[in-house]
Amino acid sequence: MIKDYKYYFLLHAVILIWGFTGVIGKHLDISGMESMPIVIYRMLIGWVSLLIFMLIMKRTIRIDSKGLFKTLGTGVIIAAHWWAFFKSIELANVSIALIFMSTCALFTSFVEPIIAKKKFDYKELLMGIMVVIGIAIIINDLSYNSDHEYFWAISLALLSAFLAAIFSVINSVLVKEYDSQAITLYELIGGFTAITLVTFFLGEHELSDFNISIYQFILLFILGSICTSFAFLMGVYIMKFIPAYTVNLSVNMEPIYAIVLALLFFGKKEVMSFNFYIGASIVVGTILLNAYFKKRSRAIQNKEKQ
Repeated sequence: MIKDYKYYFLLHAVILIWGFTGVIGKHLDISGMESMPIVIYRMLIGWVSLLIFMLIMKRTIRIDSKGLFKTLGTGVIIAAHWWAFFKSIELANVSIALIFMSTCALFTSFVEPIIAKKKFDYKELLMGIMVVIGIAIIINDLSYNSDHEYFWAISLALLSAFLAAIFSVINSVLVKEYDSQAITLYELIGGFTAITLVTFFLGEHELSDFNISIYQFILLFILGSICTSFAFLMGVYIMKFIPAYTVNLSVNMEPIYAIVLALLFFGKKEVMSFNFYIGASIVVGTILLNAYFKKRSRAIQNKEKQ
């Protein structure tokens, strides 16, 4: 039984690591770092750590020109996704940013048939709608009068979810043609290059904004190496065995893991209303319902083969 579900266990281990991303991002925000520098350092450290690993393990970093173009372009989408995510945390908190990231599954149900040429599944749309219902309960309970930045935080979190749906589906296609490590390597350098150029082109940051303390470096190193290169690499690899939609729907567990972690690290600052947790429960219920449908579908397919 464990062998049958090993990739699902691995997926949730990766999701738990991703759950720490928001916590680390909030710590960096509290320490004085803004979203742009965080993403730049994250992608740079992630790329360097992955490159060193591949060289030590003597893994090839070669990729054809077509694959290079696709992975570098996808990296730009990933960089924009991370910027929107960390900016949302900066404007609100970990709980708000991550729970709205749950709409990624809904976006995937529309994006995947277009990019991956997959047949549209109405059950997936139903699951996405259920997620939206949970999100709607949360939105209705937020006090926009007391915190005007909630609107922008929510908007950025939704943008982040949409971009996550796009690059997840693209990766599910790329991983069938190219090595997952090479994909991740070029996506990280592509995203790093793009966001660095944008940052200095806009002129909103000076070189002094990139001076960091030892404490910040430690957090950034964990964020870049463990929460990025390792977790992202494993996330791409898992897509060889689990459909992109199932991965993205399972990633809805990230807010739940992250909320628990945020409560442990930040206490009352992360405590939300009762309705917030009702909405979050609907998200979890959706994931369990999706798992049931997938299991039932596999059972039917196995019987048909027999």
